[in-house]
Amino acid sequence: MAFRRRPRRTNRERALAQLRGYWEPQDVSKYTRDSEAVVEKTLKGLGLEGRFNEDQVFDAWNHMVDDFIAQNAKPVGLQRGVLSIQVLHSTVHYELERMKGQLLAKMQDSFGRDNVKEIRFRLG
Repeated sequence: MAFRRRPRRTNRERALAQLRGYWEPQDVSKYTRDSEAVVEKTLKGLGLEGRFNEDQVFDAWNHMVDDFIAQNAKPVGLQRGVLSIQVLHSTVHYELERMKGQLLAKMQDSFGRDNVKEIRFRLG
């Protein structure tokens, strides 16, 4: 689909606007398109259509673990398939290390093995 621009205003329209003190709104109904198609085309043009959104992983973390762990351990980054989790307490760190296999399996089921390859916990 070719990109269409609004036509320039004619001299008549400009003269009327100057006389009235305001512009008449142009009919742009034939130039509007479906917003999803525009976003999709823009993402494809930027090379981002297949890009993985790491914010989805961060949101899913809070739903996968219970409230106490979610308050004491938060995701801080996802680089090259490695999800980094910052943990506040050593006891929570120990529990997360024990649950690492289950958490990784849940993440991979939700987001794919290529997107989440490993989970690393760091104390601090």
